[in-house]
Amino acid sequence: MGSANQAEADEVVLLSEQGEPIGATARIPIHGPDTPLHLAFSSHLFNSRGQVLISRRAVSKVTWPGVWTNSCCGHPRPGEAIEDAVRRRVREELGLTVLSIAPGIPDFRYRAVDASGVVENEICPVFVARVADGDPVPAPDEVAEWEWVEWTDLVAAIEAVPRAFSPWSVRQVPALDPAVREMLTRGPDALPADPGVPLPPAARPSHDSLPRTPTPVATPASTVLAVDELLTRELDLLADEWHSHAGGIGVDVLPNDLPEWLRSLLVGRGKRFRVLMAHWGFVAAGGGAVAARAAMIRAAAALEALHLFALVHDDVMDEADSRRGQASAHRQAEAWHRQARGIGDPETFGRNLAILLGDLAYWLADRVAAPLVPPLADTWRTLNVELLVGQRGDLTGAAAARSDRDHASLVARLKSGRYTVQRPLLLGAQAAGGSAEVTEALWRYGGHVGQAFALRDEYLGVWGKPEETGKPAGNDLLEAKPTVLLSIARERLAGADAEVLQRLGSPGFGTDDVTQLAAAMRAAGVDAELERLIAVEHDQAVAVLDDPALDPAGIDGLRHAAGAVAWRTT
Repeated sequence: MGSANQAEADEVVLLSEQGEPIGATARIPIHGPDTPLHLAFSSHLFNSRGQVLISRRAVSKVTWPGVWTNSCCGHPRPGEAIEDAVRRRVREELGLTVLSIAPGIPDFRYRAVDASGVVENEICPVFVARVADGDPVPAPDEVAEWEWVEWTDLVAAIEAVPRAFSPWSVRQVPALDPAVREMLTRGPDALPADPGVPLPPAARPSHDSLPRTPTPVATPASTVLAVDELLTRELDLLADEWHSHAGGIGVDVLPNDLPEWLRSLLVGRGKRFRVLMAHWGFVAAGGGAVAARAAMIRAAAALEALHLFALVHDDVMDEADSRRGQASAHRQAEAWHRQARGIGDPETFGRNLAILLGDLAYWLADRVAAPLVPPLADTWRTLNVELLVGQRGDLTGAAAARSDRDHASLVARLKSGRYTVQRPLLLGAQAAGGSAEVTEALWRYGGHVGQAFALRDEYLGVWGKPEETGKPAGNDLLEAKPTVLLSIARERLAGADAEVLQRLGSPGFGTDDVTQLAAAMRAAGVDAELERLIAVEHDQAVAVLDDPALDPAGIDGLRHAAGAVAWRTT
C-alpha cells in the first residue's frame, strides 16, 4: 500500500490541447523528447520586506541543472487543488510556509527543450505568494542556492543575462512586472497577507473523471501572453506551409522570408490596445469559462494580425518612413534591395513587398479568426468592412479636401474607434456570453473611448514626440487627411495662417509649412480644444461604468483603460 501511495503521489495530470484533464501518469517517465502536455505551476514568493526569492536548480537535476529560476515550481497531483499543490511544494522544497496566494498568470503555457533534449510541455499557472519571514531550508536535491532579491533587480538581471535563468522564468517575470511593481509601490502590506487557511483536501476522483482545475480570474498580462502564444503557434504553421511551397525559391535580396518578417513585426510588438479591450469586455461580461476565454483569445489574436495589416498598408499609402520606432516595412524592404544591389527601383520593390507582407498579415488574421462562431464571427466580418470603409473615406476625403467635422468624425469612428475599442469590447463580451444589457453598455462606453482614441491620435499626429510615438509627426497634415483637428483649425485660423491651411495637400506644401501650421494651431487654441473634446469623451465613458449590468471585476479595468487611451503619449 505504501509503494502504491508513493507512486500515486508522483503522478501528473495529463491535458488535452484545450487544457482539459484527460488522465494521469507517472511524472518522471513522461519527461523526454516527446513530453505530453500536462499541468504544472510556478510560484514567486515574497517576504514582508517585499523581496522575492530566487533559487538555483541543483546541478543533479536532469533538466536545466544549475540555472537560476523563480522561487518554486511543481506539479499538482491528480485531484489536488492547485493552490494546495503550491503550498505543499513550497513546504517540501524550501521549508517555508505560504501565508496567502494570488493568481499572477493563470493561463501561462510554454514548451521548452533542454540542452539534453528533454522537453517541458506544460500549462503552468503562475502564482504570487506571501510566505512567513525566515530563510528557506531547501531540499539539496532540488535547490543548490537561494537568495532574497529586490524585484527590480531580478527584472534587470533577466533582461541582461536571460541565459542564466530558466526559460519559463524569463517569460514569466516580464509578464508579471507591471502588476508586481504596482503592488510593491503600495508597500509590503499590499502583498497577499491574509493569514493562510489551508484549502480543504480535494476528494480524489478516478483518472477517468478528473475535474478541470479551477482557473483564477485572468490578468491583462496573461491575456497578452496568451495572444502572443497563439500567434506564435499560428505563425509556426504558416511558416511550415509557406516553406513547403517555396521549395527552391530563394529569398535572394531579403534577410528572411515573409513569415519570419511577419513574426518579427507581430509577436510581442505594439501597445496591444485591442487585446486589452477584448480582455476587459470579457471580464466585464462575467467571463470565466475556459472555452469562452479561448474564443476571446483567438478573436484578440486575429485583431492583432489585422492591425498589422492595416499599419503596413497605411504606411505604404502615407509613404511613412517609420513605425513603432523603426523603419516602416516598405522602407525596410527598400534598404534590403539597396544593400543587395538589386535590379530595378528600390522604392517600387519596397512598396510592392510591403503590400505583399500586409496581404499575408490579413490572410493570417482571417485564418486565426476562422474557428470563431456566431456572434463573434459576425462581429469579425463587420469590423473588417468598417475598417476598409473608414480607410476609403480617409483617402477620398483628403482628395476632395473635405473639411466638415461630421465626415472627419465618421472616418475616425470607422477607421480607428470601432476596430480599436468598440468591436474588441464586443468580441470579448460575446465570447463570455454577455447579455444584451452588458453589450449595450460596453458599446456606449466603447463609443466614447474610441472617439477619445481617435482624437488623441490626431493630437499626437501633429504634436506628438516621434521618440515616444515611434512615427514622424506631421504626416496627417502632409496628407491633408480629414480630421476633427483640421475642422477646428478651419474655424479658428485667419489671415496668413489660414492661407497656409488653405494650401494643405497642394504640391507646394512641405515640412516647413507643417511646422508653421502646427505652431499657428497651438496659438489659436486648437490643441486645447482637442484636449477638451478628449476629456469630455473620457468622462462620458467613465459615467457609463455605473451601469449595474457590468461585472464589478471589469469596471476598474475599464476605468483605467479609458484613462490610458485618453491621456497616452504614444
